[in-house]
Amino acid sequence: MDSFARWLARHPLAVVVANVVVTAVLGFYALQLRIESSLESMLPAGDPKVEYYAQTRAVFGSDDVAVVGVRARDIFAPSTIEKIARVTDEIAKVDGVEHVLSITNAVDPAADVLHPPRLLPRIPPEPEEVEALKKKLVATPLYGKNLVADDFTGAAINVFFKNLNDEQYLDLGIDRKITDILAARRGPEELFYTGAAHVKQATVDLLRRDLVRFTPLALGLVLVVLWFSFRTLRGVVLPVLTFGGALVWTLGIIVLAGKAIVLPPLLLVVGSSYAIHVMARYYEQVAAGAPPDEIVVRAFARVWLPLTISAVTTMIGFGSLMVNRITAIWDLGLFAVVGVVCLTVTCLTYLPASLQLMPARLRSARSGKISPALSENLRRLGERAFAKRREILRGAAALALVALAGAWRIRVDSDFLYYFEPSSEVRRANETINQKIVGSNPFYIVIDGGAPGALRRWEVLKLIKDLQGFLARQPGITSSISVVDYLEVLEAGFNKQVEGGDLVIDEQGNLVPAEAPKPFWQDPKSLGPLLDTMMKSPETFKSVVTKDFSRASILVRTNLSGSRRIEDTLDAIRRYVADRFPAQIPVTLTGTLVLLTGTTSDIVAGQIKSLTLALGIIFLVMTAMFLSVKIGFFAILPNVLPIMIFFGVMGWLGILLNLVTSLIAAIALGIAVDSTIHYMARLNLELRGETDQTAALVRTLRTVGVPIVYTTIALFLGFLTFALSSFVPVQNFGILAGVTMATSLGANLVLLPALLATTKIITLWDLLGVRLGDDPARTIPLFAGLRPSQARIVVLMGELKHFRPGETIVRRGERGDEMFVIIEGTTEVLAGDGSGRQRINQLRRGDVFGEMGLVRRAERTADVVAAGAVDVLALDERFLRRIQNRYPRIASKVFLNLTRILSDHLQRTTERFVAARSA
Repeated sequence: MDSFARWLARHPLAVVVANVVVTAVLGFYALQLRIESSLESMLPAGDPKVEYYAQTRAVFGSDDVAVVGVRARDIFAPSTIEKIARVTDEIAKVDGVEHVLSITNAVDPAADVLHPPRLLPRIPPEPEEVEALKKKLVATPLYGKNLVADDFTGAAINVFFKNLNDEQYLDLGIDRKITDILAARRGPEELFYTGAAHVKQATVDLLRRDLVRFTPLALGLVLVVLWFSFRTLRGVVLPVLTFGGALVWTLGIIVLAGKAIVLPPLLLVVGSSYAIHVMARYYEQVAAGAPPDEIVVRAFARVWLPLTISAVTTMIGFGSLMVNRITAIWDLGLFAVVGVVCLTVTCLTYLPASLQLMPARLRSARSGKISPALSENLRRLGERAFAKRREILRGAAALALVALAGAWRIRVDSDFLYYFEPSSEVRRANETINQKIVGSNPFYIVIDGGAPGALRRWEVLKLIKDLQGFLARQPGITSSISVVDYLEVLEAGFNKQVEGGDLVIDEQGNLVPAEAPKPFWQDPKSLGPLLDTMMKSPETFKSVVTKDFSRASILVRTNLSGSRRIEDTLDAIRRYVADRFPAQIPVTLTGTLVLLTGTTSDIVAGQIKSLTLALGIIFLVMTAMFLSVKIGFFAILPNVLPIMIFFGVMGWLGILLNLVTSLIAAIALGIAVDSTIHYMARLNLELRGETDQTAALVRTLRTVGVPIVYTTIALFLGFLTFALSSFVPVQNFGILAGVTMATSLGANLVLLPALLATTKIITLWDLLGVRLGDDPARTIPLFAGLRPSQARIVVLMGELKHFRPGETIVRRGERGDEMFVIIEGTTEVLAGDGSGRQRINQLRRGDVFGEMGLVRRAERTADVVAAGAVDVLALDERFLRRIQNRYPRIASKVFLNLTRILSDHLQRTTERFVAARSA
C-alpha cells in the first residue's frame, strides 16, 4: 500500500474531485429517500406461510381491519348515534377504504332475508327502536360482539381497507385522512383509533421524527468529540466531510436498490470513529516532526491496515444479520455493510487527499495537542493493569457470571405495542378499544374442505360451530365470524317470515298454528334452502366462504397483545383442531397477528446464528491476523465480555428481546472489536526491537489509547442520543448499545493488556514482510525441516538485528546470553588484541555463533564483526520459552536443529583439538 499512498500524495486533487463527483451523483438519488414500515419486511423472506397469507387475503379479503372506538356514557344517545353515523359515512368516502361497518349502517338479514333493513331504521332512532336494537345485539353475537361493548358504553366503527400494500396505503394518505375526520368530531364523546395500518403509520412517523431530531444531534456530539480530540478546524471539518460523503453514497445506493432503511445516525457514529483514527495517525506524524511531504504517506502507512481490518470485522458484525430470515433485518445488515465499505473508501482516499492538499505550512503545524493528562492517565492504567492482571481476570470472570445469570431472565416478545410508550396515543387507543369495546387484533382460521361443496356438509359446519364455541371460551378472544353465523342469522329471518303463516288441522279437526321449524342443527334437512340462498348471492358472503363452498374462513378478533400470550392461545387452537378435525380437512391459522407472533422464534434463531457467525468469523480473522489461536482468543475475549454484559443488562432490567434489540449484539461486536484491532496493531509495532513487553504494552496504551478513548466516547454519545427517542425500541437500542460501547472501552483498556502481558504479538503482515531468501530450510540449518512460513515465525518470535559494515556484533570478554544466526551477509571472527589480532574464521548465511552465551551465559572468546551489511537473528532464553508456549511443533524442530548445530560445533572442536594434539 506504500505505492498507493505515494500515488495518492502525488494526485490528491484528482482523488478529491472523484469523491465529489460520486457524492453529487449519488446525492441526487439520496434526496429521494423514503421511510416506510412494510409488514412484509417484518416477516421471514421466502416463508410459505407468508405466501399462504397472501393467497388467503386474495380469497377472503384483507384482515387489515381498523377500529374507531367511541366511548360515551350512553352510546344510544341521539347526539352520539348521529356522530357515529357521520363518522361512518365520512370514513367510507376515503379512497382506499372498501367499506365501513357500525351500528348505524349494519343490516339485519333476520328481519328480511332478501332485502335486509338496517338495524337502526332511522337516525336518530326512537326510544323503542333503541330498546329493540339492544335486544338484538345481546341475542345475536354476530352484531353485538363486533359493534358495541357489552355494557353499551362503547361502540366500534369497523373500517375494512382494500387489499393494498403499505406503499399504496401511504401514498393515498388514508391514515392522515381518517385521523383528520376524527379530530374534527371530537367531544364530548371520546374517539380512539387503532389497527395494524395505523400502528405502522405511527411507527413511520416516529422514525421520521427521530431521523430529523437525532441526525443533527448525533452530528453535534460528534463535532464536540472531534474538537476535543484535535482542537483544530481541519480536525473537525475534514472528518465531517469524509463520513458525510460516505453517508450520501450509502443513501443513494439504498434508493437505487428500491429500499427504505434508516441508517444515517448509525453511520455517522461509526464513520466518526474511522475518521478519528486517521486524523490521530496524521497528527502523530506531525508531532514526530515528519517532513511535510511525508506526513500523509507515513500516516496512511500506519493506519490503513488496522482500519481495513476493523472495517472488515465491522462488516462481519453487520453482515451476520443477513443470516436472519426476517427481511427488515437482512436489508439492514446488507446496507450497513455497504455503508461501512463507503466509509472505508472515503476515509482512505478523500480524507488523506484533503490533508495532502493543504499548504505545507498548515500541514506541518497544529494548534492543539491531544490531552497530555489523558496520555499520562492511560500510562498509569497500563502499569496497573499489568500489575493487577490476576485480580482483573478474576473480576472479569465474576462479571461474566453475573451477566450470564441475567441473560437467563431475558424474555422474547414481538409485541408491536411495546414499541410505544404507555402514555402514547397509539398504545392508549389500542388498549382502550381492546379492553373496553371490542377486540381489534384479527386473524384468520381457514378451513379447507378439499373439494367444491365440502362446506355444505352438516358435519363440517358442526365442526366449525364447535370450534367457534371453543374460541369463545379462550381468554382474550372477543368474537369470531364464520359462515355458520350467517346461516344462523338467515335461518332466524326465514323462521320469522313463516311465523303466523300457514295453519294446520290437528287430529281433532281444529285449526292450529304450524309447528315452528326445527333449527338446522336439529334437522339437517333445513340446511339446504339456507345454503341455496347463500349461493345466490356469493359476493355477500365472500369474506367467510368461497363461491363453490370448498373453503371457509373464521375471522377471529382478540384483544390480546404480546407474542407469548398470543402464541399460547394459538397453540391451544391448534391442539383443539388436531384433536377434532379429520386429516382430510386441514385447518390453518394465518393473518398478520399469527405471522408476527411466529417471528419470535425467528428472532431468537436469528440472534443465535448472527452472533455465532460474527464471533466465529471475527475469531478466525484475529487468529489469522496474529498467527495464533491463543492470541485470537485473547483478542476476541474483551469483546465477548461486553456482549455478555449486554445480555445481562437486558435480563436484569427486563428489556425484551425483539426485532430491534436482537440487532444490537452483532452490530456492537463488529464495532467494538475496532478498538482491539487498533490496539494490537500498535502493540505489534511497539514490540519491534523491544525486550520489555510491559513497557511496550504501556506505551501502546498511552499512544493509541487516546484515539480509542475518543472514538468510543463518540460511539457512546452517538448511540446514547437514541435513548431520547419516544419510540421504545430505539430507546432500548441507544441505551444498550451505549452500555456495550462503554464496557467495551473498559475491556480493551484494562482486560486486554492483562491478557497480553506475557505474550508476544506478531501479525500475518509481519510474516509476509520477512525476507529469508531462497530455500531457508536448506541454507539455514536452524530452519531445517521447516516450511518458509514457519521459518518466518521463528524470525518474528526472536529479534532480527541489522549491522552495518565494520560494526561489532559480539565483543570478546563480554558476558552474553544470546546466540546469533546469520540470515544475510558475511561476518569475520577475530581473535587477539592490537597488532596480534587476526581473523580465525569467516561466517556466512546459516552459520551460528555465540551459542555458549545462550547455553551457559559464558564470556565471549572472540570478536565477531560485520564484513558487510549483515542481518542476524538473535535468540535468547526468552525466545525459547515463547516459541515453546506459542508454537510447540515449530519449537520441537528448532530445538532438534539447535541440538544438531551444537553437536556439530562440539564435534568440530573435538576434531580440531585431536588434530592439534596429534601435530
